[in-house]
Amino acid sequence: MNIIATIGPKTIDKWILKELIESGVDIIRLNCSHFNKDDFEKVIKNSKDLKSNLHILIDLSGKKVRVSKSLKYIYKVYNNQEIYFCGEDFYNSISFKELKERKYIPLNIKSRTIEKSNISSISMKDNTMNFEIISVKDGIIKARVIKGGIIREGKGCNLSGLVEEKNYLSKRDVENISFAIDNNADIICQSFVESSNDIILIKNIIKDKKDNFKIWAKVETVKGIENIVDILNEVDTVIIGRGDLVPEAGILDAVSLQIDAIKKIKENNKKVIIATHLLNSMKNGHLATLPEIESIYNFINIGVDGFLLAGETSIGKVPIQTVKFLKSAIEHYKKTDNNEEI
Repeated sequence: MNIIATIGPKTIDKWILKELIESGVDIIRLNCSHFNKDDFEKVIKNSKDLKSNLHILIDLSGKKVRVSKSLKYIYKVYNNQEIYFCGEDFYNSISFKELKERKYIPLNIKSRTIEKSNISSISMKDNTMNFEIISVKDGIIKARVIKGGIIREGKGCNLSGLVEEKNYLSKRDVENISFAIDNNADIICQSFVESSNDIILIKNIIKDKKDNFKIWAKVETVKGIENIVDILNEVDTVIIGRGDLVPEAGILDAVSLQIDAIKKIKENNKKVIIATHLLNSMKNGHLATLPEIESIYNFINIGVDGFLLAGETSIGKVPIQTVKFLKSAIEHYKKTDNNEEI
């Protein structure tokens, strides 16, 4: 069973990588939503020095809506405050003075995408920040802060009612695929996969090199789960990204959707990895909770093939202890339930 650790500020040093690997990590995940070429190259080199057959997973950004890198400020927004979301193209056309008068938050989409959509709500940071829509006019969303926090570039956003653009592979994803090829990664994972075409686009890019890679799909939307069988035609492993599935589907439906997806994946003899919301308490330096442990037990019992730790190892307070605990839980419950090793 795989244990995947996302590498971030808390785990980039070689000695911590060594501890993670010795504690049970067999796949290192590099999240391209926070791409840093120098850091990524350092992690890959150090990881391979420590264990030559360690797997390196390059997780592409995919079609995730984020606060644009064009954002000129870091904003702290408060409950009941009014702010404005817009496309990158509009944001880059307005004056510095206008930015001061209103808090404009550019998203990495075009104004025309906003105009043709029927956006009813916005959330950020895995549903920990929420915004009520007041009006949408000329590609500008006027919103009221329901639950505030810090807004900075790169923050993930979920917009209900957003109409997606036609199927495409972003320039950023293409650049990160090239990085994976040049740096001997062996797993490329596309995020926000909603159809087999999202995977076919990647295979067309790597062409004759595709035999050197495993191509995985991260499914984290309702549409992606509805099309899971179609997606399985192009991949042998699916990661269920619950961090975005919850705000995309709502917490009640997210639970049933993930179980439906797992059943279909196993029925098709493919592999499934559970990601995010695993040991959030340990991310904050606390002991694992009973619901977290029950969740891990239940996933093992229905035959998942591994777990992906995100914030727990990238920014968490006790990343090594978290991996050790997860490893011990897997070993205990696989032994208890007499599950076979996959």
